[in-house]
Amino acid sequence: MIQEQTLDQHRLYDEAAAWVARLLSDNVSQRDKQLFSNWLNLSHHHIKAFDELLETWDTTNAARYLFTEDDIGLGKSTHNSSQNLLQCFGSQLHGLLGSWQGVFALAGLTCLAVLIYAISLPTPSVSHPSQLYTTAAGEQKHIELPDGSVVELNTHSILRVSYRETARSLTLKQGEAYFSVMPNKQRPFIVDVGQGTVTAVGTAFNIYRKTQETVISVTEGVVGVREKKDAVTPNPESEQVKVNQEIRFNKRGLSNVKPTDLRRVISWREKTIIFDNIDLPKAIAELNRYLEQPVNADDQSLAHLKVSGTFSLDAPDATLQALITSFNLKTEQSSPQAPLYLRIE
Repeated sequence: MIQEQTLDQHRLYDEAAAWVARLLSDNVSQRDKQLFSNWLNLSHHHIKAFDELLETWDTTNAARYLFTEDDIGLGKSTHNSSQNLLQCFGSQLHGLLGSWQGVFALAGLTCLAVLIYAISLPTPSVSHPSQLYTTAAGEQKHIELPDGSVVELNTHSILRVSYRETARSLTLKQGEAYFSVMPNKQRPFIVDVGQGTVTAVGTAFNIYRKTQETVISVTEGVVGVREKKDAVTPNPESEQVKVNQEIRFNKRGLSNVKPTDLRRVISWREKTIIFDNIDLPKAIAELNRYLEQPVNADDQSLAHLKVSGTFSLDAPDATLQALITSFNLKTEQSSPQAPLYLRIE
């Protein structure tokens, strides 16, 4: 029984390693991503194996700066590295009958190190100057990044992009963005959101950085989310978030992963906003992101009102007026430049 369990662990690590190699290849296809998503959802053991492999990736990615190709026996070329890796993992699967702590710990980690080194060897690349992208109220931008990845930046947002040889580093300072990431075997795609980071491998996801929390929603593939290590968080947590799931950074740290309504989350990309039985003050707060002159809806008389429906963002002022009319609200404004206050008539 112990031998069978060990072989199952070998198989899962072999499969996880193969998926890393495929997802980081330059010709990964949409079907590859779908097959990977299916494989990942087979069981929590599959997720655990892939998560541990990525952990090892993060830890050993710097190995290329510590060892030469000759040090690890790769010679001057990695042309046959795939064949060597298959032989390496194949011998694990079929020939290793010793204990997990002994033979597999040594052989497995050696093979894994060779795999990670082989698929992360640097190719000639050019670092790009840091770029800052911003959007005004109601403005959205389509940004094509140097590697072919695409960012859609929503209203009132600030994004900094810094592409280096070893990493594609982005910082969403405020607002919301949708990322469609091209795989790159040399440079991980990492988005800093203040309290932590989001790392993608050929995937697509939405990040909404609010004042009190940040919401990460995955529309394609899987992303790794990790808290930042600091004095307050000496033991940062990390999670894998899959399609149709979301996770949040808030004042308590990293939340649990839970299902999400992607249609509502990314409706802004279609110039619409969807409210599903939401408190009117919260609905107005969301709409304020698109208005040049925000509206104050803090009056307690509005707290019990609920909003549902799909509204256009092409004309946010018209959407506001529709809400005012629907609830028969009274508006007050001391001057054209002063905030507009709402309350029940």
